[in-house]
Amino acid sequence: MFINNPFHNAFGLDIGDSSLKLVRLEKKVRLSGRAQYEAPDIRQISLPAGCIVGGEIRQPELAREKIKLLLDKQNDAPAIRTSWVVADLPVSKTFLKLIRISAPENEVNDETMRLEATKHLPLDIKEMDIDWQIIHGQTLKPSATFVLLGATPKNIVKSYSNLLKSAALTPLALEIEDISIARAMITANKEYQGEARAILDLGGSRSSLIIYDKGSIQFSSLLNFSGDLIDNTIIDHLKIEPAAATALKNKNGLNYSDQYPSYLKIVTELSEKLVDNIYQAIMFYRDHFYEPNPVTHITMSGGLSALINLDKFLSDKLQIESTLGNVWKNLFNPSLEKENGKDLAMASAIGLALKAAEWPIIK
Repeated sequence: MFINNPFHNAFGLDIGDSSLKLVRLEKKVRLSGRAQYEAPDIRQISLPAGCIVGGEIRQPELAREKIKLLLDKQNDAPAIRTSWVVADLPVSKTFLKLIRISAPENEVNDETMRLEATKHLPLDIKEMDIDWQIIHGQTLKPSATFVLLGATPKNIVKSYSNLLKSAALTPLALEIEDISIARAMITANKEYQGEARAILDLGGSRSSLIIYDKGSIQFSSLLNFSGDLIDNTIIDHLKIEPAAATALKNKNGLNYSDQYPSYLKIVTELSEKLVDNIYQAIMFYRDHFYEPNPVTHITMSGGLSALINLDKFLSDKLQIESTLGNVWKNLFNPSLEKENGKDLAMASAIGLALKAAEWPIIK
């Protein structure tokens, strides 16, 4: 095992539909056996509409130029010269689930997993790249093994890999987005006894619910809720310009608007559908997974999580405490504690950066 990261200055790159987010961490002192991090590079750049749509790279040359701009000199910050990067694959194009295999751990291998994957994947296994990791401590039965199975269509993996290489970057790993989000949002080294956590990641173009229980992600589910959906619904109903719809959403959240009396009804109806989707996902976990613990808390991340009063609305409707998460907590550096809710969109980038800073120790 490497004592120090052999890929010096490696960084995390979150590739979204509407933006690119970059975080580079530096490991500093180690207190009580735990590393503390600083973040010398935190960068973000918007992508034009149509560049990446639903996780598919539609305009790779434009995306490449935006990555190069992101890496270039930023005001007083020098250009990023390293080529080492850990990037994510979009949740809308990936599959992630904890599965139970009737075989001991020493018999689980790539061939076994490809056979097991055919029972769970929605597409032909020949069209998918799969990755897996044995999750220990899930069962006392030596004849059963739990494995976290991840899969992505090969054409998506190839397009993201080619994009990075075209920008002169060398990917150390392409990671399913939900894994990087969980790495940032779940408190490191904390044991949750008898309870599960849900991570609710709400973004501009897509959202997901991640169930974390017994030390591992159990599964994730896409949600029909996003900033774009809210904006477009407001535009359709109130007949206002897109910029005005976004401003109205950001200003009022789940509050009444004197200027547009029907606004609150529009946003509330969308939020109630979100509640239904979350409830169905939690019930699916309770009814279909092995010895599930009850979900006792929802940790919110993603830029849309800061929508005013949404956390209170979810807590009331679901009767599960829902609060904005702290994306910096696993860096163990008080100086990086930002104003609550302002950095929620950086969760995946921070999780990727943690992996990059510890590569190859963190898998």
